[in-house]
Amino acid sequence: MYSFEFSMPTKIIFGAGETKKIGSLAAEFGKKALLVTYDEAFVKEMGFYNTVVQRCREAGVAVIDFFGVKSNPTAEHAAKGIKIAKEQNPDVIIALGGGSVMDTAKFIGIAAKYDGDPWDFPLGKAPILSTIPIVAVVTIPATSSELNGTAVITNETLRRKDGFANPIMKPKACILDPELTYTIPLKQTAYSAADIISHLLEHYLGHQLEFAPYQDHFCEGGIRSVMECMDRLLENSQDPDARAVMMWQAAFAWSGYYDCGFGLPNSIIHILGHSLSNFYNTPHGAAMSVTILGSMKYYLKERTKKYADFAREVFGIREQDDMIAACAGIAAMEAWFKKIGMPTTLAEAGITDEDAIEKMAPDALATAYSWGEAEAYGYTEEVMKRMFEYCA
Repeated sequence: MYSFEFSMPTKIIFGAGETKKIGSLAAEFGKKALLVTYDEAFVKEMGFYNTVVQRCREAGVAVIDFFGVKSNPTAEHAAKGIKIAKEQNPDVIIALGGGSVMDTAKFIGIAAKYDGDPWDFPLGKAPILSTIPIVAVVTIPATSSELNGTAVITNETLRRKDGFANPIMKPKACILDPELTYTIPLKQTAYSAADIISHLLEHYLGHQLEFAPYQDHFCEGGIRSVMECMDRLLENSQDPDARAVMMWQAAFAWSGYYDCGFGLPNSIIHILGHSLSNFYNTPHGAAMSVTILGSMKYYLKERTKKYADFAREVFGIREQDDMIAACAGIAAMEAWFKKIGMPTTLAEAGITDEDAIEKMAPDALATAYSWGEAEAYGYTEEVMKRMFEYCA
């Protein structure tokens, strides 16, 4: 194992009905909260907006609304929230939603404390020194953004989707209330499942350690648990135990905890996936199901033994020949994605442009360089094109 430092300062409040604690939690930071969330009509119809606002008011916390966050959140929309934060000077930001909302809240939190162009942060041109405290109320479990210090934002003007990270951005607290997930449509739940698996699988398949049984088994067990939850949810979309377990598993898939000691990650699943979302607004989970399979096929010969282990531990494949087992594991992964309604190719994800790969390859390479992984793993534009061809 490589040396590492890890801190999880986020207070976790887990359980059905625990959203009721948001008022007292927000009041620990002051009397004014900026509430960042989705479309106004949607969150009010779902009911969790009203619960959060009511509990805050009961605790003496005034709420400033910032609606309109979409999947694949943008810097342009966040700019409006940054302006509000600078004008209103809230004591805390409440992120009510999933990864897109939490990432927007993180971007607003650091940018409100900065006088320059907020896009300096994704570009690495400005250090992240402070933030408005963030409390997350998770409604769509998938990204682990409630426990990590990472944010991903799209700049529509520059045609770039990029991530940036700093421990300062970790939320001070999060509420994981499975009741808020009972009404998530199965399609959205499947997106979440693919996203959770991408975070677990990426580090598992990419690390170079010869002996990492704790991390490897954590990943294998985590993927099995997500699949078992989805089996139950396909039968009953409001299964309370499946919703609770999936929410807890989602929180830790990319919290930075299980992959401690792996060294430099190989984030190729996300490097490729970001370009799908950047150019075609592909939902993140749908992008992940496509790029998981594409990257696995690309690395098949190099990682045969690892893929064979994955096939045996996750899908119970008993084939002794590693290559046959590895191929069977990829096929089983593809079949499972189809079972839950996820795309497995670019075309199934709605990407049919003849020049799609030509457009996405240089963008993916730019992401690999931005994350410090291009040279370490030999990524070039031609390699990116080849990987996207496997996705096709």
